[in-house]
Amino acid sequence: MEWSPTTRSLFLRLAGGARLPFNPGQFVSLALPLEEGERVRPYSLASSPESADVLEICVDLVPGGAGSRYLFSLRPGATVSLTGPFGSFVVNEPAAAEMIFVGHATGIAPIRAMVRRVLERGGGQPVHVLHGARAASEILYREEFEAWARAHPRLEWELVLAGAGRAAGENPRLEALVAERYVRADADRSRHFWICGVGDMVRRLRDLLRGAGYERRAVRYEQW
Repeated sequence: MEWSPTTRSLFLRLAGGARLPFNPGQFVSLALPLEEGERVRPYSLASSPESADVLEICVDLVPGGAGSRYLFSLRPGATVSLTGPFGSFVVNEPAAAEMIFVGHATGIAPIRAMVRRVLERGGGQPVHVLHGARAASEILYREEFEAWARAHPRLEWELVLAGAGRAAGENPRLEALVAERYVRADADRSRHFWICGVGDMVRRLRDLLRGAGYERRAVRYEQW
């Protein structure tokens, strides 16, 4: 599935109809036969564990990136080798407190699986998704999040656009919103966060929240 000329979802079906149990937020590693030799690249799973016979990953075409260029060249029916699942950036059961999910660009892919799990498991705690992108044309899974927000009153889904000309992993508006709303606005430090994206913004948000008094284990992150 092509989201844009530089972003695609790839759908993988395991040989023999096998299923791959995983927790929302985990990733698989693909062994890619590149010209310089085999290279292993991790890709977060965007699909739901409940439909684990088909795995979805989101891939950005990275300038000069041999791995993404190879994946973009594949045709339906091609085979790839994978191992996994791996990773501790997960949500197993809904937290007792407010849950904040922050995903920028393709960083929303594992968060999509997490939010779906949280909504399916129920609970009364508020769930907020801050969905960052450079432009409206780059928003992934928009219709799905909009439908979830209509169906679940406790879910708030909010777009935060960085604006044209920003680097792939940079969204100053998103950083400022997190700082204002969850650090300066009140003294509540019971919230739980899951943050995913490309580049240093992820670690800056992690350090901001932990430095403001949120428990270390309450601020989970995945940086690509």
